[in-house]
Amino acid sequence: MKKILTLVCTIMLFSSAFQISAQGISSFDHFVTAAKGKLFDGERELRFISCNIPNLHYIEDQLPFLETNAWRLPDEFEIRDALTNVRQMGGQVARTYTLSVRKADDDDNIPRHILAPGQLNEQAFVTLDKVLQIANELGIRLIIPFVDNWSWWGGIAEYAGFRGKEKERFWNDPQIIADFKQTIHAVINRVNSCTGVVYKNDKAILAWETGNELTCPPEWTTDLAAYIKSLDHNHLLLDGFHSQSL
Repeated sequence: MKKILTLVCTIMLFSSAFQISAQGISSFDHFVTAAKGKLFDGERELRFISCNIPNLHYIEDQLPFLETNAWRLPDEFEIRDALTNVRQMGGQVARTYTLSVRKADDDDNIPRHILAPGQLNEQAFVTLDKVLQIANELGIRLIIPFVDNWSWWGGIAEYAGFRGKEKERFWNDPQIIADFKQTIHAVINRVNSCTGVVYKNDKAILAWETGNELTCPPEWTTDLAAYIKSLDHNHLLLDGFHSQSL
């Protein structure tokens, strides 16, 4: 009887250890909130100076710009190295670049996050899963914008192009807007393959951002913001509008 009890306790301890490992380790106790023009981590005011890391989830660096860019996904060492450097500099937050979108002239070997309406690249999102896992471990929060105004690695023109339409239709075409919202729904509700945590429940995300340097009408932003907040009550939302005023 004593041996059986010992075996049961051992199995239970192993199971608990496995669950902790599967869920990953997080340095965060709270979601970041905003009140009276300030950010808060629980009751503590959150203030930070930090940096953008476009290569955190997608490698874009090919300095001879006349050559074909060697797009690829980063490995765990590169992700960990980048976020460790932020932490060593005293940073608490980093901003990724946007989710990449397949372009009409892409080589089939180029990985992009969004391949077509409703079609995501699982390998690319597993890399983003790893980014969030390591961010939780190292205590670095992330700002994640959804879409780029530019076509550098695919953005609003490519979403419109999926439907055979011009770039500016991204802001007012019901089908294109529905396609983009489908992406947002999938991302916010994604279950992280490394930690088991749904993105909308991940405290390492400081905020979603509507996009990068967007030249959008205010009606589009209002509608999209309402949609995002209907899916995710935990995270802050940034307006990615690109002001033309000096």
